[in-house]
Amino acid sequence: MNMRPDPDARGSAMILTLMVMALVTALATTVSVVTINNLQSSTRAQQAGSALNAADAGTAQAMTYLRSSGVRDLRCYVTSTCPANSWGNETSPISVPVPGKAGQSYSVWIEPVAPFPANDPGLYRIHSTGRAAGSASRMVTVDVGVTNSDVPRGIFARSISGGGSASVQRESIFSTGCVYQRNQIAMVAGEMDLAYNIPIGVHSSQIITTSNASGQYCSSSNNDIHKDSSCNQAYPYDQDRLGGSLLSTPCAGTQTSYPAYYGPQNLDGVAGNEVIGSYLKDDPTLFKLFGIRSPALTQSQIDQLRSTAQAQGNYRTSSAVGASPDEANAVMFFDLTGVNLGGTVDLNDIVGFGRDPNVSDTDAACVTKSLTIVIEGGNAKLNSNQQLAASLFLTSPSPYGQVTKANGAADFIGTIYADTVNLVGNINLSTDRCFMANASPTLLSLSQGSYREVDR
Repeated sequence: MNMRPDPDARGSAMILTLMVMALVTALATTVSVVTINNLQSSTRAQQAGSALNAADAGTAQAMTYLRSSGVRDLRCYVTSTCPANSWGNETSPISVPVPGKAGQSYSVWIEPVAPFPANDPGLYRIHSTGRAAGSASRMVTVDVGVTNSDVPRGIFARSISGGGSASVQRESIFSTGCVYQRNQIAMVAGEMDLAYNIPIGVHSSQIITTSNASGQYCSSSNNDIHKDSSCNQAYPYDQDRLGGSLLSTPCAGTQTSYPAYYGPQNLDGVAGNEVIGSYLKDDPTLFKLFGIRSPALTQSQIDQLRSTAQAQGNYRTSSAVGASPDEANAVMFFDLTGVNLGGTVDLNDIVGFGRDPNVSDTDAACVTKSLTIVIEGGNAKLNSNQQLAASLFLTSPSPYGQVTKANGAADFIGTIYADTVNLVGNINLSTDRCFMANASPTLLSLSQGSYREVDR
């Protein structure tokens, strides 16, 4: 029998072997390609994630800028460029490399969509582009609402006394107590309150009187401005708890022209109006109607202001002013609750924050500058021809928190929150467009809104 191998079988085996090898090679190649693609995709995803993280870092830095510098220097936004400030410059934005192995960087700028304070709340849009190794790039936008926190936008005190030739211009007076010697507080009838867009006036949850007295509460007397009529034509825009509807009176125009503040309003949901004409029912009504919080500063705000003053070197534990601040947005904090309890800070010693009153926000004299003064456990005085633009907060109740000796032809431009304000003497209290445009960043409320990954 012939046992030699069949040549055809050997050929078939070789063909099968070649086919298996080809299949294995194809599979190996496929696996290699898939693996390489996966690695490349993973790398690209990692780079994209790094770019997105960089973009988010840019938005965080922009928020830090808004909190520390405010929005005043974003006002020059024209045709997508603000050459005076890279934070508002689309064509030449803030560009920052991020340390690390991912090769990250970001460029960011802030667009004033509806600028504050012309719009309240204002709307600003942060544009941030993050980059990473290779060509990875991600773009995000974040909308930020900007408004005043619930601090008084005028002169606020538990008790206010007029006297001498004190004048108040372009802002109103608010009180949870009696306002004395109203006839000694000069306010031009019909002059507009820039914060609320109503005529300036006195708004008290107690009684407004021409009597000379003191204390938060006062009994009704013949000198109360609304004792005999809800319409006192000498003070047509004043409100207190003795007032009433102004319809069918010579003051009717006040109620019909400014219904948001003088029209009938039920603010607490209980039967009856808390506001109508010259009538203002109580403290909660005053706070809600004019967007005021009591106390004006929360403890967290006080702590933040204290920390800012310490960081700037403007923290004091005595009433001595010492060196005046040199920051563009300065905070002075006087903690007198220790060895100097009851001390009086002489605001006349602060220099570098004075200017002429009634300056517009577009005037060259209106530079970017703000000053916030906080006094705990003490008082303040302003006199001797001083000019000062500031937001003043005296946070302690009686017997402290007094603004006294306001005389000597002083000009105070800004807002005051105190326990007692004594306007005896020759002082001018006012606000203007420049002060409102330079709202202290520490007193602004920022809220983040829509977040968008533009290139997703």
